[in-house]
Amino acid sequence: MQIKQISLYGKNKTRRDVKFETSKLNIITGASKKGKTSLLDIIDYCLGSKECDVAAGHIRNTVGWFSTLFQFDNSQVFIARKAPGLGAKSSVECMLITGEDIKVPEPNEIKSDTTIDSAIKFLSSKLGMPAYKTEIPEGQSRSSISLSFKHSKYFLFQSQDEIANKKVLFHRQSEPFIPQTIKDVLPYFLGAADDNRFAEMEKLRGLKRERTVKVKELKEIESLKGNGLNKGYALLAEAAQIGLYDGSTFSLSDEQLIAQFVILSKWRPEDPSEVFESGSAINRLESEYRVLKGQKSIVNNMLKEAEDYEKAINGFQKQEHEQELRLETLNLYQKLETSDSPVKKAIQNSLTKLNESLSKTTRAKPHLNSRILELKGRRSEIAKSIKKAQYMLAEYQEKDEELNKFQTLNLQKAKVVGRISLYLDGINWNKDTSLLERQIGELNQRIGDLEETLDPELLLEKLDSQLNLIGIDMSRWAKELKLEHSDCPIKLDLKRLTVVAETPDGKVPLYQMGSGENWVGYHLVTYMALAKWFTNRNRPVPSFVFFDQPTQVYFPTDIDVTGNIEEITVDEDRLAVKKMFKWLHCLIEKEFENDFQIIVTDHADIDEPWFQECVRDKKWRGDEALIPLTWIE
Repeated sequence: MQIKQISLYGKNKTRRDVKFETSKLNIITGASKKGKTSLLDIIDYCLGSKECDVAAGHIRNTVGWFSTLFQFDNSQVFIARKAPGLGAKSSVECMLITGEDIKVPEPNEIKSDTTIDSAIKFLSSKLGMPAYKTEIPEGQSRSSISLSFKHSKYFLFQSQDEIANKKVLFHRQSEPFIPQTIKDVLPYFLGAADDNRFAEMEKLRGLKRERTVKVKELKEIESLKGNGLNKGYALLAEAAQIGLYDGSTFSLSDEQLIAQFVILSKWRPEDPSEVFESGSAINRLESEYRVLKGQKSIVNNMLKEAEDYEKAINGFQKQEHEQELRLETLNLYQKLETSDSPVKKAIQNSLTKLNESLSKTTRAKPHLNSRILELKGRRSEIAKSIKKAQYMLAEYQEKDEELNKFQTLNLQKAKVVGRISLYLDGINWNKDTSLLERQIGELNQRIGDLEETLDPELLLEKLDSQLNLIGIDMSRWAKELKLEHSDCPIKLDLKRLTVVAETPDGKVPLYQMGSGENWVGYHLVTYMALAKWFTNRNRPVPSFVFFDQPTQVYFPTDIDVTGNIEEITVDEDRLAVKKMFKWLHCLIEKEFENDFQIIVTDHADIDEPWFQECVRDKKWRGDEALIPLTWIE
């Protein structure tokens, strides 16, 4: 799987193509801010990244769809993915085309016909990636990972901020949880864990489950046969203890014991309703008790209202009497008799109404007092009825406790009878266990063979051996690039996810090596050594790598104008840049037999024929860039 073409579909209904050659070194050279780095992000986005990392600006403003055409041995796969909408991080809308020689769709032909997840599942199948889950050591709580194509991307890309990083070796290694994921999946991609390991582990778990069932069955048979009648006498004593057996004698022969058990196995519990009749009575009393409580509440409310009304009448009469006394004190009555004014009439009318009201309340009061006495009598009767119901409830509840004890004893008897029935079934079970024992023996043998094959220690030994072999290429190429510590064995440290030099004074990790030249060099060496291993072992990893800005440590941004290496003032740095590209160029032919693709986006522009033959597209300087100037205008 290599990259044939990247196409951008503009919102202006035009298409921009960047074409590559398979099985060769491909170089996109140009100045800063021309879109070189975005090529890596576009490929990653088309290969299912959760977010579109293409930088905000001209590209995001002008492009509606991103697409990549992939070349396989005898076929091609075209994947287009819609650019994220405003405020979105990505889009699931995708277009997938497969065929021997695909004609890249025109802008008016682009449409969503699947999801990006479905496209990635197709790629996983296309590369021959089997169903596989990573193994989690005992005692660790993290979840296993179901491998897919997306996990191979850790070994394909080196972005600008990764390739010269002394503390980060792999793509996305600086993100949360990714380091552990890389450690979990790399053994599979290297081939230390066989493709059928997951299937074999599932088979092992199934065999263990089958063995557990058969061992349990065998133990049950042996338990019943082995204990013999000794267990039967113990059961008989237990039956006597709970009243199931009268216990008249325990000196029974084996035949008498079995006969007694046959009788006991036919025991059936008595119907509690025939012994206790309190159940329905309790329900009736509880219902009656609730009704009485409700009636008492109603009477109490009515009595309170009557008493409140009585208080109101008494208060009204008291106030009226006080008003009369005040009027007499003022001699108002005598004055009114000698007066014939409107005031006299008004006051007389008011006094008349007041007397009428007082007369009504005076007449109503005897009736009210009678009502209050009646309600108090009813309340007293209800209280007596409630007390009687409570007493009877207590009596019946005491009987109910006896019922519970009766039912508990019945339950205990039923359990013993059940065990007696099981014992009877077993004591007469004259089954030959030789077949079951032979099956368990065969299962033990198969389980032992599988456990030996799947031994985690063997996996670690195989992984360590493979890393040593990969380290041979890393050491050899480090010498060719004249990297620091290249006179010592170089190896990939999977536990720490870094490169280490095995020196006489101990291991020296990458982050303890000096200069950006060494950091970049060891990133290139590691990725190319892994790529060679993946290719030679026919692992399900695409046959390309993408390096972004590997010469950044040599090209200061303040002097980068043309990319010509003559702009690098130090002679050794110029030679190092030329050596780096020449090494990548020769690597494909000598080490990969022209069956691998390397894509490099960089400032550098070496004026030599072999380099210029590798340059793809126009050189992105001046008005030339990934996004045409007309799109921006």
